[in-house]
Amino acid sequence: MELNGVIAALTTPFDDEGAVRLEDLRANLARYAGTPLRGYLILGSSGEAIYLDAEEKRAVLRCAAEAARGSGKLLLAGTGEESLRGTLAASEYAAALGYDAVVVRTPHYYKKAMTAAALVSYYRELADHAPVPVVLYNIPPLTGVDLGLDTVLELAQHPRIAGLKESSGNMDKLVRIAAARPAFPVLVGGASTVYPSLCAGAAGAILALAAALPEACCEVAVAYRAGDQARALQAQRALLPAAAAFEPLGIAGLKAAVTAGGYIGGRARRPQLPLEAAQEAKIAAAVTGLRAASCAA
Repeated sequence: MELNGVIAALTTPFDDEGAVRLEDLRANLARYAGTPLRGYLILGSSGEAIYLDAEEKRAVLRCAAEAARGSGKLLLAGTGEESLRGTLAASEYAAALGYDAVVVRTPHYYKKAMTAAALVSYYRELADHAPVPVVLYNIPPLTGVDLGLDTVLELAQHPRIAGLKESSGNMDKLVRIAAARPAFPVLVGGASTVYPSLCAGAAGAILALAAALPEACCEVAVAYRAGDQARALQAQRALLPAAAAFEPLGIAGLKAAVTAGGYIGGRARRPQLPLEAAQEAKIAAAVTGLRAASCAA
């Protein structure tokens, strides 16, 4: 498994009553199959995994695996639970469905107990027993727990830990990981920093914005890999208005962006509130403008 390129962190469509709409997920995946995306992350933070019960998670994982079969895309499953036991069970289920790897956020509810030693033990034991490779997932803005540099470097030595999704925005940390473990893939989680992250040694990105604008997000990495730094920087700058429009509004903003991108977004699940019309219009203007420019190019 080569963990690189741009991977879309997909949303989970709900209807107006908050029920999962698997048919909408299938429709989105059918369209994503024709994009240059490297793959998909199912049930990450963008997929509102924290709001789904166990059976809903299994249904979403099954649906996505069936819909993506034969597409050639890398398929990653978000399987992080608060307990090692729960995470391992979810990882085994995803592996049985054919997922290439699992992406596991840091446990965080008992923050004071989540010491470096506890996190190293958790991920090592998970990697020892999970049937597929494990990708570390560090997103302290949501969890309040940060995988420190030394912890990442220690875990990177495990042969079954395949990489890191780094969503802290800490560029210094990224540079140091790339210098110390250049063969260990780091994928960043912010659409605003893809280009500088690639320059610093990142292998790619797992992006929420790629669920709305896959071609535009991929253009940064494609141009960079081709050695066209000017085009890569231009593509990076083009993402900024869309990212700035949806990111402050969280999942509801992302789903509005997905809809504006021509996919099925739907509503965020409660307790998150729906957007106001003016907010939706601002996101739609930013996304459709960039989508039109991408299609013209």
